[in-house]
Amino acid sequence: MSCKGCNENKKLIKAHIIPESFWVGLRDGDSPPKLMTDKKCVYPKRLPIGVYDKNILCRDCENKFQSLDDYGQQLLLRDESKQEKLTHNGNVAGYKIEKYDYNLLKLFFVSILWRASVSTHDFYDKIDIGPFEDTAKQLIWDCSAGDPEDFSCFLAKFTDENIGKLFLDPHRERRDGINYYRFYLYGYVLYIKVDKRPTPDFFKPFAIKNNEPLIIIGRDINRAKEYPVILNILKNSKG
Repeated sequence: MSCKGCNENKKLIKAHIIPESFWVGLRDGDSPPKLMTDKKCVYPKRLPIGVYDKNILCRDCENKFQSLDDYGQQLLLRDESKQEKLTHNGNVAGYKIEKYDYNLLKLFFVSILWRASVSTHDFYDKIDIGPFEDTAKQLIWDCSAGDPEDFSCFLAKFTDENIGKLFLDPHRERRDGINYYRFYLYGYVLYIKVDKRPTPDFFKPFAIKNNEPLIIIGRDINRAKEYPVILNILKNSKG
């Protein structure tokens, strides 16, 4: 089959869209993670190594993402305890990372978006960035974060560490009329703009920027619109 990266007919491999490291924390002891949904007649599926797609990349092209995936894992998972908590009236309002590699982090997010868009896996069936695929791919292959408005993005994080480590279906949504795609990354929520129009003023202070600290918005899972969805999934899932 043709590789989505090099466009050559090569043997394709099991390629992750969201790196495996973001899924392993969902394991229950020795039991592998399960993919659960609130879609009718769709039951939990075991995911020993997370969601992957064996129809998109060859080994050589998959290797192009390794440094990005490693950096995302290091910054957001392994070094999570180093994040500074930002509080307001005694509640966690957000988190701050003083120093990070802007280019690597942004390309990590863009790479998730691109891989999800070219993926054929049902989990990513709501991700289709159309003509923006070529732009995203070019940035990844050029190792360039591009213009600040190219796939401008920001992060949120659930403050409840017990319930907030979750994955829901990624999807498109509008923020102040601008097209964004939302991804869940084991406690984090990524919002990435896929639109030629500029970032809405409300989100500009939170958009990741070069040479500035990374500010992560704190979210209370109990007040989030995802909460009833999660409860419904747990209630109706079988197996």
